[in-house]
Amino acid sequence: MRGLALTATLVAAASLTTAPAHAHEGLPSHHCVLNGAEVPPGQEVFGTPGDDVIECENDVENVIIWGGAGNDNIRVKGLIIDSQVLGGDGDDRLQTSHLLPREGQASIRAGAGDDTVIVPTVMGTTDNGAAVYGDQGADTITVGTVSGSPGQHARGGGQVFGNDGADTISAGVIDFGGRVLGGSENDVIEAKGVGPEAGGVIQGGPGKDTIRGAKDTVLLAGPGWGLVDGGLDEDRCKVQHANPERARSTIAACP
Repeated sequence: MRGLALTATLVAAASLTTAPAHAHEGLPSHHCVLNGAEVPPGQEVFGTPGDDVIECENDVENVIIWGGAGNDNIRVKGLIIDSQVLGGDGDDRLQTSHLLPREGQASIRAGAGDDTVIVPTVMGTTDNGAAVYGDQGADTITVGTVSGSPGQHARGGGQVFGNDGADTISAGVIDFGGRVLGGSENDVIEAKGVGPEAGGVIQGGPGKDTIRGAKDTVLLAGPGWGLVDGGLDEDRCKVQHANPERARSTIAACP
């Protein structure tokens, strides 16, 4: 029953956070190139209906980058400051530097298709969130540290969502309230640790999920208040308490 309750709570929270936020109202800043041509200054960097290459050399701030239709390659070498990077339709590759929400939200949305997302850190605050969404399709999401507790209505904090499709999510340490949620199908979630100092959450959701440590090792929950919940269906887990004698972590629905 505890696993079912956790599943319902976290799936509901994910549905509240899937609507993309607008870029924070402020002076937009970017230096981006679309298919070899420099993009004029402004709040929007939009691709074409075909396959695009969008490259941004520096930080992007208060900007929306959207690949649109086609198999797009979007690379942002600087910080994602109060901005969104949206893959759109197609099998896209989105690679950015750190998500940095200052006055608004910083997020990556892969969109429809089998996408690849690479982000070094997903670190938000209660008021200003950093989030990665796989959306539809079988996505491969690779992130580093995930941290930051969500605030009211599960908004804010540092969060990674697989959403729809059989996704593979590889994360670094999930702590200080950070959350990784698989989604609706058979997902694979790997992490280097969950809740080693404070608390973090991994939740598989519906589907036959696999939850384990990095490179198919045993994932340690704790010694802080880590939570690993396989969710519904029959899951495969390689998870154990970091401190079995004085376990503060929780492992649920995860045989």
